[in-house]
Amino acid sequence: MHRFTVDYSKDRPDPRVLLNRGYFINGIPRLILACRIRGHRPVVDGYDWQHGDRERARWVVCDRCGIRPHPQGQLDPDQWQLGQKYTGPFNPTQPLSPIVRKQLINRGHDAAIRLPGAWPAKPTSDVGAQFIIGRTYGFSSEVKVGNPTSEQCLAAHISLGPIGALYIHAEDHGRFIQRRLNNTKWESRETGLRLWHGQFEWRLWAPRDHSKKSDPWWMRGSFHIDPRHYLFGRHVCTIDKMSDKVPATVHLADGTEHEVTLRLERFVHGRKRRKKTTDWRADWTTVTPEGIATGFDRHVQGASVTVSAEAVEAEEWQQEACTAIAAWVTERRTANRLQSTDSA
Repeated sequence: MHRFTVDYSKDRPDPRVLLNRGYFINGIPRLILACRIRGHRPVVDGYDWQHGDRERARWVVCDRCGIRPHPQGQLDPDQWQLGQKYTGPFNPTQPLSPIVRKQLINRGHDAAIRLPGAWPAKPTSDVGAQFIIGRTYGFSSEVKVGNPTSEQCLAAHISLGPIGALYIHAEDHGRFIQRRLNNTKWESRETGLRLWHGQFEWRLWAPRDHSKKSDPWWMRGSFHIDPRHYLFGRHVCTIDKMSDKVPATVHLADGTEHEVTLRLERFVHGRKRRKKTTDWRADWTTVTPEGIATGFDRHVQGASVTVSAEAVEAEEWQQEACTAIAAWVTERRTANRLQSTDSA
C-alpha cells in the first residue's frame, strides 16, 4: 500500500481556510470474502450504444465484486445478452499485449484471443478523502452511488459552511453495493440535502448529471426559506450592453502588452419590490487566440472585471478596465506560481 497527501491550499490560497488537504491510500486489498470462498460469479456486461452508428460490446465481469478478468474478453453481442450468466470458456494463459492481440485478431486468429482471461489473484483499489477546515460553500450532505463505468463507485460529503467540509470516495471498494443498487443504468445517482442562497434543496436517488420533465416530483426539488423572498419578491438581475466592442491594450508588469477588446455592461440586481443595485463590468476578450498566460500551460482568452461608476461617468472606464485586467492576471500568475520572465 502507498499513502500520500495533497495540499490543495497551494493552488487556491484562501485566508479563511485553515486546512484544505487530500488524503489517499493506494493498493488496499479488496474485501471480497464471498468470491474468495465461493469463486467469482461471471456475468455478461457491456453496452448497446444507440446514438450515431450503432455500436455494441460485451465482456465478462463478476456480478458480486465487479472485478473483470484480464483480459475482460470480447464476446459476440448477438450471442450474449447483458446480465446473462456467462457459461462460456476462459483462456487464463494469454500473456499478450493489447497490440499483439489486436494484430492477431486482424489476421483472423481471434477464436481464443477474444475469450476472457484469468481473474486477478490479488485485486486492490484505492480510497481518498479531502478535509477542509474553514470556509466552504453552504451547508450540504450527499451520498453518490456510481454507475458501472464510474471511477468512484461510492462517494459522500458533508459541508458545514464556515466550519469546514469532508469529502470521501472509494474507487472499487463497495462495488458490490453499487452493482446491487445501480447496475442497469449508465448514470450515477445521488441523494442529499443542501442549504444554499436562502433555498433548501433535496435530491432522492436523482440522476447526477441531468434531469428530465418525466422525473417524479419527489426526486428533486427546492423551496425558499429566506423570508425576504416572500416579503420583497425574488432576486432578479438584468444585464445591458452599454457599448460596442472597443480596442484596448493591457500593459502587464513583465513589460508585455496584449491587445484586447472591451465592452461595457451594466448589471442591475436586487429584489423585485426593493431598491436595485447597479454595478458596472467590462467584458474583455484577447485579440490573439492564444490568450494571456496565467500559469504553466494555462491561458485565458477573456473574462470580465469590475469598473467604478465614477470611471463610467468620466468616460475613463477603458483605462480602469485595463488596469484591473493586469491586476487580475498578476494575481492568477502568483497563485499559479508563474514568474513574469516565464510568460514573456
